[in-house]
Amino acid sequence: MNFIQKIFNKPETRSTIEDFQNPILGTLSFGTYGAYNQSKALKLSTVYRCVNLISDSIASLPLYPYIWKGDWKYIDESNTLYNILNVQPNSFMGSYLFKKQILVNMLLKGNAYILIDRANSGTVLSLTLLNSDYVQIYINGALISTISDFTALGPDVKITYYNQLTGKEYDKSQIIHIPNYVRDNGIEGVSTLTYAADTLGLASYTNEHSSNFFKSGSNLAGILRPVAGGTLLKGQAIKAKQDFINSLSPAVGGISGGIVALDAGLEYQSITVNPKDSQMIENKAFSVLEICRYFGVPPSLAFSETGKYSTAEQQSLDFLNNGLLPLIEKLENELFRKLYLPSEWPTSDLKFAVDNLIRLDAVTKASVLTQLINVGVKTVNEGREMYDAKFPVAGGNKAFISTNLQPLDNPVVTGPTPVDNKLKQ
Repeated sequence: MNFIQKIFNKPETRSTIEDFQNPILGTLSFGTYGAYNQSKALKLSTVYRCVNLISDSIASLPLYPYIWKGDWKYIDESNTLYNILNVQPNSFMGSYLFKKQILVNMLLKGNAYILIDRANSGTVLSLTLLNSDYVQIYINGALISTISDFTALGPDVKITYYNQLTGKEYDKSQIIHIPNYVRDNGIEGVSTLTYAADTLGLASYTNEHSSNFFKSGSNLAGILRPVAGGTLLKGQAIKAKQDFINSLSPAVGGISGGIVALDAGLEYQSITVNPKDSQMIENKAFSVLEICRYFGVPPSLAFSETGKYSTAEQQSLDFLNNGLLPLIEKLENELFRKLYLPSEWPTSDLKFAVDNLIRLDAVTKASVLTQLINVGVKTVNEGREMYDAKFPVAGGNKAFISTNLQPLDNPVVTGPTPVDNKLKQ
């Protein structure tokens, strides 16, 4: 069995798990299920950086519910979803941590499951993130992993979600299911680590080899052997080996890179290659690029020496357009279709505010704001809000457009009501 698949090998019986510790959901640490697992992967700095960067970036974005009034849509601050999605989704978690853990579960476990608590009227009261490791998907009463032919299910497909921790089963309308990458069945997702298994395995073993190499004081493994024609008794061999270790091992008082004096008739022969000869450095760089490709993160944001951008704006836009927008669209769609009743779909919307992700320098930011105000897209008070001004100004909520452009054959200053007092004089 593939060593990554062992991580997701869940029991197929409906038994309640009683020995699970710390069910606070979505933590970054996982149990050990063999030689290679998610916890081990997260120890790789690149994977940790990519997961944290993606989850932190999206978690920092406001998620606004909108309502259509006439031909215009407004932020619906009176909707209970406004505070649930931006302040507190449930009694033990804030909105930032909630959104971050959704992404962490989706990227590292393949699926994020959110339980919706509704009032009898249909109003959403709270959202609770379930532990993805203990949620099973059933289709028409059969565990999804046991179904080989999905075309034979027919049009009336009933999807339910069973929580092994509580022994409760939920209808699909009660669960927001956000898969990472869907394969055969089109329902259950797999983690990014599953697809990056080969690369992550190589990087992990590279780190392990490097750690062992430098922990030993950068000393190579090898053998002590008699020179040609010489003989060595067992006791002499044991003593020579111990003297050699004591001379080079810092753990027993030796000095790394020190000088070793061998008895007459002995010579040292290396039986391993050093990191440079085995291209460990090149493999490390390769792994960073590969991991960034899997997660859709620009290598420069993972502090790689490759893939540098000429400006911070280009880097931010590339990350937003190619890495985050697909995930943002997926979250928006799944949350919208489950949080809103079908009768509310035509008059409602749910969108992340992504402006915070576009990092502009002070000059560029001021230039963009000026242009937006000049064409009436933003008002003066909206611009003051961007700079955290203490109070709005009178008349600052009105939109204006620039009047500098005018026809050559009929300038405004020659008309009956000239607007430029200086030219009028």
